[in-house]
This record gives sequence, C-alpha cells and structure tokens, in this order.
Amino acid sequence: MAAKMKAALVVVTIVAAVAVSLFFVQGGFGGGHGRFDRTIFILGLPWAAIPWPGFVIRYDFAWLIGLPLILNLGSVLLIGAAIRAARAGGKPVSPKPAQRI
Repeated sequence: MAAKMKAALVVVTIVAAVAVSLFFVQGGFGGGHGRFDRTIFILGLPWAAIPWPGFVIRYDFAWLIGLPLILNLGSVLLIGAAIRAARAGGKPVSPKPAQRI
C-alpha cells in the first residue's frame, strides 16, 4: 500500500509541475485564448471547474494550480487513510514510525 500511496502522490505532484511549467511558459492564463489554456484547465480538474469566490479567481495561479494541488494531495491522503482503516477492520491505524539508523 505504501508504494501505491507514494506513486499517487508523485503523480499528483507531476501533474501540478506540468501545469506550472505550462503556466509560466505561456506567461500566465489567457482566459481561454492562450496556447496552453485548455491543457492547464484540464490538469486542474475537477477543482478548476468549481465556481470559486471572486477573491480566489482574481489570481489565476491560485485557482488553476495552487488549489487543485492542495486539494488533490489532500484527497489522496484521505483516501489512503480510509483504505488503511477499512483494511484494519475499523481499528484506528497510524502510520509506522520512522526507523532510526
């Protein structure tokens, strides 16, 4: 399970890194008219499609890249915790403590 969790977190981080790269190569978000706007939007789904309040959408980087990254990482962690709890038969499960060398 730990390897799958790490892989999921790496995938989420890579998706965000690609979105950031395209965002900066393009020079920001072009309101749908930029060369990479559609790709940036797709990489931010499903969170980029939510109608965020005005103070959030004022900053393109926040609602297209920042929030999707934070929410996707949180989702992966919550789903992983739920799976660990379900496999433990409802008993609370904490991550294994780091081993000291």
